[in-house]
Amino acid sequence: MSRHLDRMIEHDIETLNDHLPESRITLKELLEQPEPYYVTKSGERSVLKREEIEELSRMVPKRIHGEIRLPIVILRRMDYGPGIHTIAGNKHELFLVHQVLGYVDLQWENFAAWKPVEQLARPQVQLLRRRLPSTTALGIVVGMVKEKKIGEE
Repeated sequence: MSRHLDRMIEHDIETLNDHLPESRITLKELLEQPEPYYVTKSGERSVLKREEIEELSRMVPKRIHGEIRLPIVILRRMDYGPGIHTIAGNKHELFLVHQVLGYVDLQWENFAAWKPVEQLARPQVQLLRRRLPSTTALGIVVGMVKEKKIGEE
């Protein structure tokens, strides 16, 4: 591909991700805000539903509220193949996502023993977004896609 086309594609992808947060806010801080929101990369306010924040706060022990940052950013990873996503965040947030999806039956006290599963398939992301529409955000990452040489399959 030409450099010009590469730059156009990069710009389009950056624009697609303008709705992602400029910075994420801890669950602890959001619980203290009367009208919780975050600022997007494009400078707009995105409102977080109080009910979702309270639901998440009940799922996570109070001592860990400072470790969970919202919104949870789900990245569509083009370099991992069709329909594969990852969570842009820490192990606490990934554990919480798996709890929301019902894939973890461990309690937070046993968190250190949990072996993370970093990739999520499209159906899992759809369930997560249905359950937490305002406290999750979906972004796109192109990454390093191996180009095929002529004659390769």
